[in-house]
Amino acid sequence: MTHPKASQAWQALRKAPVSSALWMGLLRHYVRQALPWHARYVAIQAQRCEARLGTETQRLLSQLDVDEPWLGGDQVLMQAAPVWPGLAQAMALLQAQVAADAGDWLSWLYLARCHELALPAGESTQMSPVLRDAVVHALACEPVLGETGHWLAVWRLRSGQAAGALAALQAVLQQAPGRFGSWLLQAEAHMHLGNAAAAEQSFARAGESQNPDFLGLLANTLFFNNYWEQALQVREAVVRLRPNHVESLLALGQLQSKVWLSEQAEQNLQRVLEMEPDNVEAKGALDDLHNSGVSRPQFDRALAAFEAQGVLNNGVGATRLLMQSLYQDHLSAEFVAQLHRRVGDALLADFAQTYPDMAQAATRPEVQAHGAVVVPAQATKRRLRVGYVSGDLHRQHPVNLFMLPVLKRHDHSRLEVFIYHVGTMHDEYTRQARACADHWREATKLDDPALHAMVQADQLDVLVDLAGHTSSHRLGVFAMRGAPVQMTYLGYPHSTGLRCFDWLIADRVVAPPEHERLFVERVARLPGSVFCWAPVDHDPLQADVLNPVQGPLVFGSFNNLLKLSDKTVALWARVLAAVPDSVLLVKAPVLRDEAVQAMMQQRFVAQGVDPGRLQFRGPTELSQMMQEYHDVHIALDPTPYNGGTTSLQALWMGCPMVTLEGANFVSRMGASFLRAMGRDDWVARDEADYVRIAAELAQQLRQKAWSRHAFRAQMLASPVCDIEAHTRHIEAVYEEAVKHV
Repeated sequence: MTHPKASQAWQALRKAPVSSALWMGLLRHYVRQALPWHARYVAIQAQRCEARLGTETQRLLSQLDVDEPWLGGDQVLMQAAPVWPGLAQAMALLQAQVAADAGDWLSWLYLARCHELALPAGESTQMSPVLRDAVVHALACEPVLGETGHWLAVWRLRSGQAAGALAALQAVLQQAPGRFGSWLLQAEAHMHLGNAAAAEQSFARAGESQNPDFLGLLANTLFFNNYWEQALQVREAVVRLRPNHVESLLALGQLQSKVWLSEQAEQNLQRVLEMEPDNVEAKGALDDLHNSGVSRPQFDRALAAFEAQGVLNNGVGATRLLMQSLYQDHLSAEFVAQLHRRVGDALLADFAQTYPDMAQAATRPEVQAHGAVVVPAQATKRRLRVGYVSGDLHRQHPVNLFMLPVLKRHDHSRLEVFIYHVGTMHDEYTRQARACADHWREATKLDDPALHAMVQADQLDVLVDLAGHTSSHRLGVFAMRGAPVQMTYLGYPHSTGLRCFDWLIADRVVAPPEHERLFVERVARLPGSVFCWAPVDHDPLQADVLNPVQGPLVFGSFNNLLKLSDKTVALWARVLAAVPDSVLLVKAPVLRDEAVQAMMQQRFVAQGVDPGRLQFRGPTELSQMMQEYHDVHIALDPTPYNGGTTSLQALWMGCPMVTLEGANFVSRMGASFLRAMGRDDWVARDEADYVRIAAELAQQLRQKAWSRHAFRAQMLASPVCDIEAHTRHIEAVYEEAVKHV
């Protein structure tokens, strides 16, 4: 039972909320009582009061000896419904705590949240008598005004109950308008609900804080919600508050780099290196700036580090290495595939060492976490339960562009759709995706074991990864075996190299049968193309020009400069040489920077291109960018990393395209699109063929008018735009895969 010392400490903290001694006393007390939720909370508060206490708080937390595994993680409080079997035990223990010490604020707070979780679905923010009683007691005991409501709002928001979070926050901010963290939380809740104007007002109130650590959090939240100009302003304010603080300067430089302010970014990153010459993050960011892509020296250094260390930075560096390998034009398809296998095996071995019990369970897909045998859906005649894990269902992210149309067309009489949202951004597209799900799970703040527990509780038949090795991945959940069938689809144009995946969804062009050796997964091949273009937004075409091309013919690429490899630059230089009266228009976000433009110009000049034949454009808003395709006569696909979304956007806006069919998934995407459209004649076998096709297309456009409207109609009539059939084929893949469990 809790000693009255807890209530005495909470009372004392009302008068001295930044007393590290009081927080440390509570920490020791809760550690003795084996209450991990309580102990972790007060440990964080102690460190906020006095950063040097971090070592001591970790030492004390390591002494926690908890027999009940259900108490191991307080992330269950962020879930919309109880998915761990210990809810009743937790409530009983907390009830005993408050019975012994009626002033123990944290026990009342956690008890209130448990009562919310115990309510029937859809009623989790309604005040039942026991819930109301727990909240009233928590409010009476809270050490800082508004802390109870703030935490209830946190848990509600993280579990997807934004309206309930707003209800709690409005009460908090009426009483304590100076709680900047609550203003930030309210902004996030408004973003979840699509109230952009209200969110902006709350962001502005949060920005009145003078706490540089909090402002750093605010800047990250703003950036993740696409308010990058405001994020820059906040980062600049942090540097004014701490002008010689390495972490603040580094964060500002990294953000400036992300929004293509290269000159300012370089200045701040150089200041970091003046203070810390060995700062690895600053060096890496400067490398990215100077190369405007993944250069061969960068990749070679990362590869050497992997060879020396096995897995880099607990997997972060390793997954980045794999992404970088896809851009390298000097590597064979076999080398890239083998590298993925080696890194994948190393990641799984590292995972097995960290979570030995989970790793062992992952090898037995027929057994659930609680020991129940999984019965395929067909055996029970219920709907197939399919879960998607993604953090990219927002804005114009490529995964969202391709996945949202599928979600909108799923046959819910066949599939029960679960979406595990692990992203930091919510916008109109996120809300559209949520409306498509039978069950939407907010899982951003859950670690891999907690998310795995949530997935297991849903008893899925198929779990689908939509990220691969990209930044929003949750590969650890798949390493733990979240479902009997695990697939990867859409987010990563290559084998993951991870043997925990049973299937990779592809097509016969990007992954022909003779390429089986390049995949650790079994390959499920869709008819047509693995990517289906069904744009959510309307991008109108201008009226057709009824005359052949007059004046310079414009070749164009709107791809990220990462994809403009040395091989691509040399190939495009040959195209320009073969079509004398032509220019090349390159548009990319980073080209807003004149220094990057000069660098790109020099790369082409080194290949013999007159700089007067080059046009560079920086970023514009999406609808405007789509209209800029009217300035392009022929789109050129880069190699070895083909365009994906950009290629389909160019085709959609009526541009013919030339692509070089390569030796692996990532270098065959352009061929997949064109072959599905019946334009095999635009798919080159080799570089000479690429130049020939480009030159012949240019000649044709000079001899006969090209109708963008007619070409769009052809595209719409092809399999590459048949979203209904595409969705049915995906559903059939899921149903067939379950039969083989």
